[in-house]
Amino acid sequence: GSRHGGLLGMSAIMMTTANGVDTQPVLRGVWVMENILGMTTPEPPDDVPALTPDIRGTTTPREMLMAHTNETACASCHQHIDPLGFVLENFDPVGQWRESWPGTDRKIDASVILPDGSPINDVIDLKKWLVRNEVVFSKNLAEKLMVYGTGRKLNYAERKEIDSIVRHNHANDAGFRELILALIASDTFRTK
Repeated sequence: GSRHGGLLGMSAIMMTTANGVDTQPVLRGVWVMENILGMTTPEPPDDVPALTPDIRGTTTPREMLMAHTNETACASCHQHIDPLGFVLENFDPVGQWRESWPGTDRKIDASVILPDGSPINDVIDLKKWLVRNEVVFSKNLAEKLMVYGTGRKLNYAERKEIDSIVRHNHANDAGFRELILALIASDTFRTK
């Protein structure tokens, strides 16, 4: 229920996903996709142009990025990435909260529509969405723990076993401790 706390408001993550001067909604979106949701982002196609150099009339990173994503080749990936980055724009490059864009009196609009159609107004709404979609995060966490525990990438059958463990854990309203114990008891961890 707060904008503070958790990974999504952590200064270290906000700094890692910024360039030291400005926020980087694309980097932040990719970070959330890969590290929270467990989704991989495809490499951009070779014919994707750089950000549009003509930024006349734009005053915010969101406006500049919108000019870029009007390209059809760009929009297919950015529709998944950008909402997750834009919703974090109230955090400046070092993770301090801000209400307006630097050097302007323009209020930051962090509202987005996620690819599943969910309207999100701010980071608090994103956290609520993550809680409602806990299985997505849990599966990603379990896979990352298993990769760390085994020291290698997982194959299809192993990912299916982890998916089954996470769903069973969720169905039984079990917590993190039970997830760890189930992962340790799994065939993937014990026999590979």
